[in-house]
Amino acid sequence: MSLDAPPEFEVAGDRYRFEGMPAQAETRITRRLAPLIAEAVALVLAPGSQLALRPDVDVVSVARAAFSAWGRLSDDDLDVIERATLGALSRDVGGEWHSVWPRGEPEPAFPDIDGAKMQILVGRVIGVVVMRWVAGNGDSVPAEFPGVLSKLH
Repeated sequence: MSLDAPPEFEVAGDRYRFEGMPAQAETRITRRLAPLIAEAVALVLAPGSQLALRPDVDVVSVARAAFSAWGRLSDDDLDVIERATLGALSRDVGGEWHSVWPRGEPEPAFPDIDGAKMQILVGRVIGVVVMRWVAGNGDSVPAEFPGVLSKLH
């Protein structure tokens, strides 16, 4: 992934661009997702001092744990995550980029963004942020981490 150009992707026929997110927003999202990550990590990573995938990763168990933890997020936590991630996106409308969730607005700017589409967009933004951490901070994460992450992607 290029760290120079803003990542762009398509969801349901619409083109989106990640405009970036303040570091504090990334940290707040990570803190809120920490219980979800902790449950999934125990099911994905092999025990021991080396970073490695479990040979018996059960995708259903990982998905169950992740969705269970996601379901326990408070409405306030989910609101912070949704506003920060969708606030970091722009959408192409006739060749012009418009903010998906303008600051201070109660809802996304586009009425076609329903709950399902919103969760897909949230996941894409979180994925971009994680990949940027790994790609941009290679000297600050264990060398094995990118390899394990690439096997999960």
